[in-house]
Amino acid sequence: MKSLDGVLTKKAHAQIAYTDSQIEEFIKCADPKTGPAYFMNHFFYIQHPTQGKLLYKAYPFQDGLIDNYHNYRFSINLLSRQTGKTTTAAGYLIWYAMFNPDSTILIAAHQYSGAQEIMQRVRYAYELCPDHIRAGVTSYNKGTIEFDNGSRIVSQATTETTGRGMSITLLYCDEFAYVRHTIATEFWTSISPTLATGGKAIVTSTPNSDEDQFALLWKGANKCEDEYGNETELGVNGFKAYTSYWYDHPDRDEEWADEERGRIGDERFRREHLNEFIINDETLINASKLFDLQGVEPIHKQGQVRWYQEPKPGMMYCVALDPSLGTGGDPAAIQVVEANTTTQVAEWRHNKTPVQRQVRIMHDIVTYINSKINDPKNIYYSIENNTLGEAALVSLEEYGEDSYPGM
Repeated sequence: MKSLDGVLTKKAHAQIAYTDSQIEEFIKCADPKTGPAYFMNHFFYIQHPTQGKLLYKAYPFQDGLIDNYHNYRFSINLLSRQTGKTTTAAGYLIWYAMFNPDSTILIAAHQYSGAQEIMQRVRYAYELCPDHIRAGVTSYNKGTIEFDNGSRIVSQATTETTGRGMSITLLYCDEFAYVRHTIATEFWTSISPTLATGGKAIVTSTPNSDEDQFALLWKGANKCEDEYGNETELGVNGFKAYTSYWYDHPDRDEEWADEERGRIGDERFRREHLNEFIINDETLINASKLFDLQGVEPIHKQGQVRWYQEPKPGMMYCVALDPSLGTGGDPAAIQVVEANTTTQVAEWRHNKTPVQRQVRIMHDIVTYINSKINDPKNIYYSIENNTLGEAALVSLEEYGEDSYPGM
């Protein structure tokens, strides 16, 4: 069958005689677990910028990317420039459309030209796919492909209303960090109810601002702990985060990195290839310095109190409670600081602990400190003096201030 622009496609609902080996290949491609990787490594052709037509062969980091696309309902991917993320996405999208009937796949790119570029890769791969693997098409043009299994792929530029009113099975957002912030926020607000009905979402980008919609989703995906501080597989927003860097690409080495750094500068290299949210705007403290600040894992937990350093005799400690209602809204928090060095040594937070229990946890902390330093004169504790603080002070009085070592 010839499409409108004269390219070869497979006729819709065509009856084809299959050999036994072709049936085996089709079954492997259709496998709901391993099908995407098998299809892409055996039947997905790409157009390399210098080598022309090539059969896609996933690098290890791309295997991880495919796994994240396929095995999680909400997938967010922070990726270095020019590592094949869009090509990998094109391969997965065409597999999904051909082997998941009655699916609507929406490609939302930050510009119309970007959406068309992704569709061009999809079309190129489809036209080179053998007939015993690919689905027939009922409509085939630059912006939309409709298959005879009821699935379709639609590409659009990202606007405030993109996808609104559509029943989306799979949403793919390309370079989402580069969609203008106001548009990205409105788009995500508009599209989220559609996804809530069961749709999948794949979001990919290199970093841009540290305050845009992509950055907010990425931060949420990396907060992998429940309300008690226990580690979870998914972020608090339900997304699974995945990242890869320039050095994960086997064709890149330190010589390549040095040349690239010399061309674009260190800060841009860190943003474009090391996935750091370093913005161009001038700040009081250099953005790269802020990014270099690293968190540390606690050395142990006392209940849900995370200790980063053991209290030491001869040092002074301050314990501060910021209380909350404990009804699931804002969390209560306790910070423990070594006053001599202003080093944070412990912390606790939770949003469903009642005020009375918050005061008890503060008691447990100061008691633990005193067991280590045996010097209550070097322990100070404080409660924020607001409406909730008054309730905490009442609880403290009921509990007995004399039972608290310290002042």
